[in-house]
Amino acid sequence: MDLQLIAERVYQRTKVETTVRDVEKVMSGLASTSHFWEIVCTSQKPFNVVAEIVEEMRSRGLVDIGENGDITLTPEGKAFLRDHKIFAHKDYTCPACEGRGIWNEDLKKLAQRFDEVTVDRPEAILDYDQGYITTRTVISRVALIAERGDLEGKKLLVLGDDDLLSIAAGLSGLPEEIVVLEIDDRLVEYINRKAKQLGLPVKAEKYDFRDKLPEQYVGRFDTFNTDPPETIEALEVCMTRGLTGLRGEGCAGYFGLTRTESSLKKWNFFQQLLVNKFDVAITDIIHEFNHYVNWDYLLGSIRDDYTFVQVMPRLNWYRSSMYRIELLGGAKKLENKPMPCELYVDEEALIYKPKK
Repeated sequence: MDLQLIAERVYQRTKVETTVRDVEKVMSGLASTSHFWEIVCTSQKPFNVVAEIVEEMRSRGLVDIGENGDITLTPEGKAFLRDHKIFAHKDYTCPACEGRGIWNEDLKKLAQRFDEVTVDRPEAILDYDQGYITTRTVISRVALIAERGDLEGKKLLVLGDDDLLSIAAGLSGLPEEIVVLEIDDRLVEYINRKAKQLGLPVKAEKYDFRDKLPEQYVGRFDTFNTDPPETIEALEVCMTRGLTGLRGEGCAGYFGLTRTESSLKKWNFFQQLLVNKFDVAITDIIHEFNHYVNWDYLLGSIRDDYTFVQVMPRLNWYRSSMYRIELLGGAKKLENKPMPCELYVDEEALIYKPKK
């Protein structure tokens, strides 16, 4: 059996370009674990591509699917991997910082305080494609922004905040001002209530990315943070809003981008957009910096045609790389106007369901 043939069949079913190396990476992940969501995590390939590669292997007798959804290599599958020199994925991530390169004992008190004050936080909902990061991640993100000189004494714009980064940053005592623009009424009310209770310099307002940035926030901030939906249109809109909010040269933006919902082709297109349209420098890309808490609506929102997909995750499998971008001196002035677009669904989205 030809790996190229598998890649072509997966592309036909998903409409996401798939290479032989993609197939090898999924098989390598499968050789190290029987749990589908861990394979998605280790292979670093779009969700639907992983599902179709596993199904292609099942149809060819290379794997068996257990009643609980576990995926195990058959003797034929093990021989196939040996013949193609495909080896089990190995993880060398530092357990202390979880691969972020950011953590120390001083941050534990801030993490504990954050957990205490947000114990009653609103749960993630499908309406706005929500899913929030772990406490350790949100505190590490605050520390990263501070370490890069983009938080202390600075004005921070947060575009969408189901992570409650605004609360964590406020608790740090570092920013001068934090403004949250958020579409979810529950979060706007919650953030404003907590900010008032705790005396934090945080203000939240209802806002839809597709609307133009409120004029009072144009050119006001030193730093922005966002976790954008990952259609190309949504990425462009979110960057436009964040960069429009910055004062100018040397100001910075932070955001996460996954490999689960964004192929490398999308990464390439987006990076060209950042450099060519927005005239920024990409100063940091920290692999799998952001770990997300598993959200309750996951299985009900994704495809249900394969039993190995409809399995509750056993780890925080959904992760994104942390980008930092910096505005250059020659940055182009962006037009602040409404930008209607599809925010949540393309062929690489988790909630996209391929037609058979």
